[in-house]
Amino acid sequence: MKPMNERNPLRVGMVTLVVLGLIGAGVVFLSVTSFGTKSYTAELEHTAGLRKGEDVQVHGVISGKVTDIEIEKDHVLVSFALDSDIDLGARSSATVKVATLLGTHYLEVDPEGSGALAGDRIPMERTSVPYNLQDVLEAGSDALDELDPELLAKALTTMAGTLGASKEEIGPALEGVARLSEVVTKRSDQVGELLQATRTVTDQLSDSSQDIVGLMRQTNLVVGEITARRQAISRLLRETTDLSTALTAIVTATKGKVKPAMQDLKTVLRSLNGQDKQLKALLEDMAPAVRYVANATGSGPFLPLYVKPPAIPADDSMCKLRGTC
Repeated sequence: MKPMNERNPLRVGMVTLVVLGLIGAGVVFLSVTSFGTKSYTAELEHTAGLRKGEDVQVHGVISGKVTDIEIEKDHVLVSFALDSDIDLGARSSATVKVATLLGTHYLEVDPEGSGALAGDRIPMERTSVPYNLQDVLEAGSDALDELDPELLAKALTTMAGTLGASKEEIGPALEGVARLSEVVTKRSDQVGELLQATRTVTDQLSDSSQDIVGLMRQTNLVVGEITARRQAISRLLRETTDLSTALTAIVTATKGKVKPAMQDLKTVLRSLNGQDKQLKALLEDMAPAVRYVANATGSGPFLPLYVKPPAIPADDSMCKLRGTC
């Protein structure tokens, strides 16, 4: 190698410029190239406040970024990078939406249709923006012409005075709104997850709609059966009430006759209780005789009599002799 003082300064400078140019080109390439993403474009009527670097959401989940915005003829061409695992179908659409009260926006992309998106480009007929300034101005021009300028000036003066008197309260209110917007922005991922879970629940309910309708029909049958049973129970209660009324009337009509009959019944019961011992003794005395007659007639329709010496005493005599009576 030649010493530094013997090298050609022009050649060294050119090599240095080439190396710096390559390094710069590599940095630019790395900065504009998105790894793991795919680039798409969307034609919008106007930006509606959408800016480069804002989020791109799919079903409420942040899935990409807006990479570039440029004017193309009479519309705006928005370039955005989307996660490569998300495929946009042939009828995919895009909408610019407001994210916070402070004016931040995001691009909502809805993948629809089968196949692939033609030219990776969403045409203007499938895109929408939250408002069109020209349409607003044209629609409001007639209303502005009908306004009374003196009355409008008076109203604005009154409003300015009111705002001036309450400026100390308006400042903290705006600060609170700003803090709320910051919280919503910081938790956008959680909000996206919540929306995704909500969509899952909605899909589940949609898939189970037939089962839910069937359950509601069965519920109608149950309610109808309960109504029929209620009518039957109501009729039973009415008839029971009528029967109770009839019994009450019968008891009231026969009250004078029932009391003597009950007294006679008590007299009969007392008489029977008094003769209970005699009836028991009669039954005990009749038992041996009845058993003897039954034994004697058990061999046929005749009454045999056997007598053996010595004569056998009757059953009651035997009982008395044994002392078991």
